[in-house]
Amino acid sequence: MIQTKIYEIEKITRLIAAFKRAPYQRNRIYESDSEILDFGLEKNIAITSDILCEEIEWGLISDPYVMGWVNVTASLSDLAAVAAEPLGVLVGLSHSQSTSQDFLSRFWQGTREALDEHQTFLLGGDTNISNSFLVSCTGIGQRAKSTLLNRKGINDGDLVYLSGPVGMGTAVGFANFVVKPKSATMASQIEPMFKPKARLSEAHVIAKFASSCIDTSDGLLAAVDFLSQLNQIQMELTLSKTHFHSICWQLVDQLKIPWILFSSIHLGEFELLFTIPPQNQTAFEMEMRQKNFSFLKIGQIRSAFSQLHVNGCAIDLNPIRNLLNDLKDPSLYLGSQQRWASGLAIPLI
Repeated sequence: MIQTKIYEIEKITRLIAAFKRAPYQRNRIYESDSEILDFGLEKNIAITSDILCEEIEWGLISDPYVMGWVNVTASLSDLAAVAAEPLGVLVGLSHSQSTSQDFLSRFWQGTREALDEHQTFLLGGDTNISNSFLVSCTGIGQRAKSTLLNRKGINDGDLVYLSGPVGMGTAVGFANFVVKPKSATMASQIEPMFKPKARLSEAHVIAKFASSCIDTSDGLLAAVDFLSQLNQIQMELTLSKTHFHSICWQLVDQLKIPWILFSSIHLGEFELLFTIPPQNQTAFEMEMRQKNFSFLKIGQIRSAFSQLHVNGCAIDLNPIRNLLNDLKDPSLYLGSQQRWASGLAIPLI
């Protein structure tokens, strides 16, 4: 099967072709969630920048506290995916004159409490006035020069893991976009539960054993697809209820929607998706258990496959791969996802 290319990869490849490469940058394009810089210091510097866009524009996240929390966690999760220790963040905020002080206070409260949760600091940033509410975060960290964790290096037979259950990000999106018009009370109960944590501590163990790592900020299947295209491999996944947040199954029952949407919609929850060579499995799982870190084995690399397999069924990701680029209307996006999911023959978990 001929696979369409991930549009983001093609777009940024064309963009950076016009720029000189920094001599101190160690990672190649798309090789890692954060850029790795070697300034000749004891440790390398890791830096990453994220903008909350569709999540706010489409109303998938509406609580300003959650916006502040997720804005910070997104960048810290990119640092976790390269096993970097955070030094702090820079926050950008643009809002209209009519934005209430209570709204802004809640945003900064979420920002502050996310930083406290991850034991790091606000180093600075920028604020200004505009017609829309827009936030961004730049995370800065450091890691040992010997640490090589990135997105490349997968081999056939490697085992596929998650650092924890997925689907909570999509559940919040469904709550605000689908549930809220019918039951604002229920929706308001779901969104405050969304306080994802960057897996910074777990990443130091993962880095010792893994052949690749990426975070699930754009959803599980988007992360799977990215690693697969970058490494020119395919995965065989076995997914069960234990791999998803419990709220997902409540929404599956209530909304009568396919469960696979909680892994395919591009609204993630900042878990780590990573691969472990089989010879490292025992030592890796032992150390994770000793440190009381969660992990979920969800599959294996199958280079002989021509496409992704989930629960024994071949899955064509072509129809949804570039939906965020192709469709800028949330209703059209969700409708396309639902039509794709409804046409799959995946056995129910």
